[in-house]
Amino acid sequence: MSRKSVIFVDAGFLLATGGLRVTGNSLRSAFSVQYKSLVDGIQEFVSERDSRDLLRMYWYDAAKDGLFSDEHKRIGLLPGVKVRLGRMSYNGEQKGVDLKLGLDLVGVARNRSADVAYLLSGDDDLAEAVEAAQDLGMKVVLLGIENQGHRLGVTAVAEHLALQVDDIATLPQTLLDRCFAKSAPVAELAAYAPASSETGATVSVSGNGAAHLPGTRPVPGPGVVPARPATAAPAAGYAAGSASEAAGSTAPAEPGAASAAATAAAAGPAGSSGRPVPTPGPRRLQPDVRPVPAAGVVRREPVYSTATGAPAAQSPWFDLVESAEAVAVSLADNWHGSVSQRELNELLAERPLLPPTIDRVLIKDCAAKIGEAKTDLQDIRKAIRAAFWRRLDELVQ
Repeated sequence: MSRKSVIFVDAGFLLATGGLRVTGNSLRSAFSVQYKSLVDGIQEFVSERDSRDLLRMYWYDAAKDGLFSDEHKRIGLLPGVKVRLGRMSYNGEQKGVDLKLGLDLVGVARNRSADVAYLLSGDDDLAEAVEAAQDLGMKVVLLGIENQGHRLGVTAVAEHLALQVDDIATLPQTLLDRCFAKSAPVAELAAYAPASSETGATVSVSGNGAAHLPGTRPVPGPGVVPARPATAAPAAGYAAGSASEAAGSTAPAEPGAASAAATAAAAGPAGSSGRPVPTPGPRRLQPDVRPVPAAGVVRREPVYSTATGAPAAQSPWFDLVESAEAVAVSLADNWHGSVSQRELNELLAERPLLPPTIDRVLIKDCAAKIGEAKTDLQDIRKAIRAAFWRRLDELVQ
């Protein structure tokens, strides 16, 4: 067998872990990655630990129809990196990625191309492929992200997978801190204000870094939630609709309210803050109520002190819900800061349904925070979806 090592990277796992660390959620549009520094850091870590020559790094990800995106092309052009793509389903799930990784792991072991494999993943589905490679004489080392608070010492790794590998090596969290960052507006646009390739008009950049063309509403920079001026008012139709709904009546708003809101919008519309606003029209509000526990779950209400009237003990159920809702709020902040006006309008038009891609990220990130079994409770799922909509309402008002 050749005295070489090989690295297998589950990009979905790695990027989700880095995104959760820097933004609080795994929504890819919410963070940016310095891929060369990330790849170099992983390779350097392996070379310091292992004196064998590196055969190559395999990078597994998913894309629409399994076609290379510009991002995948940049990664594939890095020295010693081979990108292998699965497909992305309609609801944002990866298809065929684990199968490709498992087949390549066993194939390299069977061909004796390398005698040690470093696997950066946490997926339990790879345990059988690990065992098959070991039976062929290959040693498999799990690369995990350091997490001293976890009993395995690594982040988001299935216990069954950890039990099958020969050893576990922990990548330092500083590598993620160095290579991942919250998405930011394209600040360099302000320096030279290039002309639009389609219209020839000059692109301007507002104070918060949102680029836009004259006569159009600016789109916020990715990952940015612009602050709304205290004097800004919502669009007239939206304000009138909200007031009517809040009053529980279909009667129109008070005379002059719509015109005042329209005047404020004309003088300083939401575009001045770079924040997209919904198209005026009716809007269905979600009730702001605590979820009812599932059948068989006993809710313990807070115990109040007779001396002070303050809560003396907090229900574990509410702690669980609040932790889950914090994930939903973070996702709403990051999603709202990275979308266009059209995407916001499309989301609001489907209310109360969430697009499968957003719903999947919401449940996945919540599971990472409170545990997958708890996220399976329908009451928890209802709570995080309602929290997402409540936060989005706050951002667009």
